[in-house]
Amino acid sequence: MKKRKWRATREEKKRRRLNNSNMLHEHVDTANKHPEKNGVSDLFRKHGSTLFRSHWQIIQLVPGVQPGHFYAWIVANGIMQKIPLDIQRVFYLNSKAPITENFPGRRVKKILPHGKPNYNLIEVVITEEQFRAESKKLAALLADPEIEGIYETKVPLEFHAIVQLGCVCKIDKAVKHKNADDGWNLNELHMKTTTECSYLEQSITYFYLYHSLSDGRAIYVIYFPRSWTISVVVVNPFQNKELSSSILEKQFHEAFQTLGIEPPTKGNITFKLEYVRSIEAGGKILHSTLLEYRHQHPQPAIAIIEYPGFQAKKSGIRILQEFPCVTIPCNASDCNYQALGWQVTAGKISMQRCAASSQWFTERVLLSRYAHVPFGNIELDRLLFTADVFFSRALRDQQQVLWISDDGIPDFGGIYEGETCFVDEVNQPAWSYLGAYRKVAVELKIHHLAVNAIHKSSLLEEMDGGSLFGEYGSQPTSSANETDYDEASACAPAFQVLKQLIQRCISDAVASGNIFADAILQHLYRWLCSPMSKLHDPALHRVLDMVMRKVFVLLLFELRKLGATIIFASFSKIIIDTGKFELLAATAYCDSLLKTLQTRDLFEWIELEPLYFWHSLLFKDQFNYGGIRAKFQTGSPITNTEGDSQVEIVACWNMAEHLTKDIQALFHLRVSEFLYDPWVYLQKQISSRTTTDDSTCTPSITVTAAETLEDCINDHIRKRISNYFTEKLLEDVCSINKRINKGNMDQPPTHGFSSSVGYQNHKGDAALEFIKHISSVLALDQNVQHDVWRMRKNLLRLIHVKEFAPEAQFHDPCPSFILPNVICSYCNDYRDLDLGHDSMIWKDDWRCVVPQCGQPYNREHMENLLLQIVMQRERLYHLQDLVCVKCRQVKAARLAELCDCGGSYQCYENASTFLSKMQVIHNIAARQNFQLLHNCTSWILQE
Repeated sequence: MKKRKWRATREEKKRRRLNNSNMLHEHVDTANKHPEKNGVSDLFRKHGSTLFRSHWQIIQLVPGVQPGHFYAWIVANGIMQKIPLDIQRVFYLNSKAPITENFPGRRVKKILPHGKPNYNLIEVVITEEQFRAESKKLAALLADPEIEGIYETKVPLEFHAIVQLGCVCKIDKAVKHKNADDGWNLNELHMKTTTECSYLEQSITYFYLYHSLSDGRAIYVIYFPRSWTISVVVVNPFQNKELSSSILEKQFHEAFQTLGIEPPTKGNITFKLEYVRSIEAGGKILHSTLLEYRHQHPQPAIAIIEYPGFQAKKSGIRILQEFPCVTIPCNASDCNYQALGWQVTAGKISMQRCAASSQWFTERVLLSRYAHVPFGNIELDRLLFTADVFFSRALRDQQQVLWISDDGIPDFGGIYEGETCFVDEVNQPAWSYLGAYRKVAVELKIHHLAVNAIHKSSLLEEMDGGSLFGEYGSQPTSSANETDYDEASACAPAFQVLKQLIQRCISDAVASGNIFADAILQHLYRWLCSPMSKLHDPALHRVLDMVMRKVFVLLLFELRKLGATIIFASFSKIIIDTGKFELLAATAYCDSLLKTLQTRDLFEWIELEPLYFWHSLLFKDQFNYGGIRAKFQTGSPITNTEGDSQVEIVACWNMAEHLTKDIQALFHLRVSEFLYDPWVYLQKQISSRTTTDDSTCTPSITVTAAETLEDCINDHIRKRISNYFTEKLLEDVCSINKRINKGNMDQPPTHGFSSSVGYQNHKGDAALEFIKHISSVLALDQNVQHDVWRMRKNLLRLIHVKEFAPEAQFHDPCPSFILPNVICSYCNDYRDLDLGHDSMIWKDDWRCVVPQCGQPYNREHMENLLLQIVMQRERLYHLQDLVCVKCRQVKAARLAELCDCGGSYQCYENASTFLSKMQVIHNIAARQNFQLLHNCTSWILQE
């Protein structure tokens, strides 16, 4: 096999020498015929003509040393080059008086954000160096009363070029011929679509560089897909060698099989394994390997790098400066080496990353073609970045000025606007209807609610009589005041552009089946409400939230009209009570319900996906519930119940986490019995009634029979409470008291949040907490609530506590606090973190929940988000409105002591409510060791 490889290598070198010799003879002949032409200049002339004739496939834009100077890695006619590119600063100056002396430009007609009046809008184009030199003059102009604002001063130059050029461009025909190194201006290039010109199809390949290290041990892996070669360098200060080429080949094939990709044929892959003692020696081998690859394969190639701290160490690997380098975020768990057997584990992880690199490269190329963004300039959160690019191009097509900013506060002319920060937090609505639901309930997941709200906004506006966006259509004049227009009217032009963009994405996702268009639609709401997006606008977010709420309320109304009972409802899921005792009937009802909703024009794009079917559900809130759940098979519930094997009892009681471990077991046991015993009785009653009525045509339960059956269940539960549960709970309380007296009781867990409520200094603390928790859960069944209170009275009497004593009242020991849209830096998965109820947060396990990821969250970033929430809530508290006690109208007359209705005024949010919110965040800071957040909340609570 080696001889065949040597023979092929020898023939390849011989063929390369012959080609070089032929090219040299041709060049000599040409030089003899045209002696006035120099060979080197002719070579550059050929490259220059290639740039003018063919289109440029832009791989990456890289900033240079000087501001405003960039380098573009391009592929033109199969040749990769690094072209200097000058990007100028473009901003807009809105003046009430024309200005032409200091900032030359031309007057343009564009729509300013938030309905700002367009007086004399001048487009100024200057170099970045000049823009930075004139920054003080710009700041002085903002203080001039004749200047309304200066727009688009915070747009990154790289982003500006991406929006204007895309990933494929061509030189303007009017541009004169010049050398490639002379530098190009952005206006000399014109954008081309990927349908007109190809982009990264056959002319380019990649190589993958992986590195991980831990305590002087490291591994370097370079994967060359073109030659099927993998070079592995293991840095081990000790003598043991655990890896071999056969082990790496086996791990590489297993990684391909895990990803569902057909692995290469064994024997076609070449593994090179070397051991060194130091990191420096490993870096030298890495450099020599890349240098050898560069000499053997001069074709265009992209370096895909997964390397911790690569930007700081890039200068040490000089050969990488000859390639466009695209970095992949590193998974922090890769660098957590174990003490023994770490080499095999690190090799396995590296082979998994190598196998996944081809899939990552293919998806990235497809995204670049769809988004018209250079391959190497797609940011970490690719969907948010793609949406920003799409929205920016759509706004510019409609002659609208951008409000791009990197700090989450939109740039509305460079003038600080307090109302952009002093706004109410937009929280997703969540309605809970607590109770015991003994009939079949269905949990439905909601998809594309935001997409449907935007797409159907015109229909919703017709239903509201045209009051949704007010008088949109007439822009404010120079004499008009901005306050004359409400927020929805101010955001109407941008909302209309957003609606058109969503319609195009829907068309791409439905007609073409584009996966990236569908992904953008799924992440639409996160993009609009995330401060990380460049075009984040709190006002636009609030308008979308208003439209979503209207659609959501109409959806709930339609569900109730179709006979469903709402148990829980939020923007992400809905739990409904079907009113059916049998699972088969409930499934048929659910299918009919969903088909009926699809026929409604207002809910055309909303998709309701059944997640779970519950035979019985005891629901307090979204963090405290339990039930008997039907098992699923191929996406649908198993309807032919054969005993207890087709169901599972789910106990999700976050409130029980504050009890001791042994009391938690008792709590879950009694609650499960309270659910399971009536359900078994119900199944027996249904089977007996079905057997009795075999002569009827349909075995379904009629309305009269259902009412009779429900009464029988309630009577059965009352008997079980008096005959079984009271006796068992009395025994449990006595057992808890005995263990307390003997000192065998565990201490209740502390999570840092229960301190706001605390445990009373009473002899029967553990027993009292058990009684309070179990009684509050069993009392959820409204039909037997009186019997539960009577049982609770007897239990409290046993530990000598009065029924209406303050210590006998149940309080939620753990208030909820949701941190929305926390994104993983590795896999881009996002979720809402409940810092009050998530048990993983209590255990200091701040990491992604995706099984294949597990990347730890950035705790410093979390603390910064919490600090922003605290500062915003404090500002809102001090700047809040006064409202009337009677009519709840906001105070308009500043000197009036009483409202027109005669009521007195009070603050919209009282001090106790605000301090309770701060106390929750203070407890979080104390538990998670967020020192800066702790100091901030402590200072607020001491005021």
